[in-house]
Amino acid sequence: MTELNQESSDAIWPGYLKRDSRVVRLILIDDHPIVREGLSALLSLESDLRIMGDAGDVERGIELIRSLQPDLAICDLTMPGCPDGLAVRKLCAECPTTRVLVLTAHDSLECIRESFLAGAIGYVRKDAPRADLLAAVRRAASGTQAICRGAGDVVLRNWLQEPLPAPVSVSVDAALDPQDRRIIRLIALGVPTWRIAAELGRGVKVVEKYRATLMRRLDLSNTAAVARYAVRCNLLTSQEVDRLVSAE
Repeated sequence: MTELNQESSDAIWPGYLKRDSRVVRLILIDDHPIVREGLSALLSLESDLRIMGDAGDVERGIELIRSLQPDLAICDLTMPGCPDGLAVRKLCAECPTTRVLVLTAHDSLECIRESFLAGAIGYVRKDAPRADLLAAVRRAASGTQAICRGAGDVVLRNWLQEPLPAPVSVSVDAALDPQDRRIIRLIALGVPTWRIAAELGRGVKVVEKYRATLMRRLDLSNTAAVARYAVRCNLLTSQEVDRLVSAE
């Protein structure tokens, strides 16, 4: 591991200038040096993962992201000067083209929800098994939403405890044309917008506008609401529903 200098808790890792499209390039952001060191040691064991740098605060993390352009930033939910998830919100706002995976000790439903609303692509608890972390890192780096099993259990319990929604009226379901149904399915399955655009042969901005209009028309505020709607309308197979529940 690169030795941190005495004036800064940040480090830029050797070899970051040599880009390799087969390797996932990572930035670590956490205010605890021992967490960064342990995380780096664990991830560096994987041949397809490369630590490009680490930072002990959000501002330095933003600088590293802008200069090194990593595939994924792994960031704690709360940092000095940025309580209550504001660290992730600031990171996503300042570096909108970089995917952010939250790695935190918090596991409340509110923290999970706020992280994704802030722009994070994944959420992993710090007590998650190594396999969960590695799977989430690779999934998030590829552009797909990721969540560890522990956090997934929190989301699932909340979903199961919610009052059963009123049945979707036939008129609303009938108002969906084939393309509407296809896009609802893809959103529910967690497919990112750029991939939906590629599958439809449309531009990303066109699909983003179509998606926003469709969700507004159906009064669906987020991906979870779209997933529930898709289940109620039988737009997903039972196998797809099972995968949504158990994939993580």
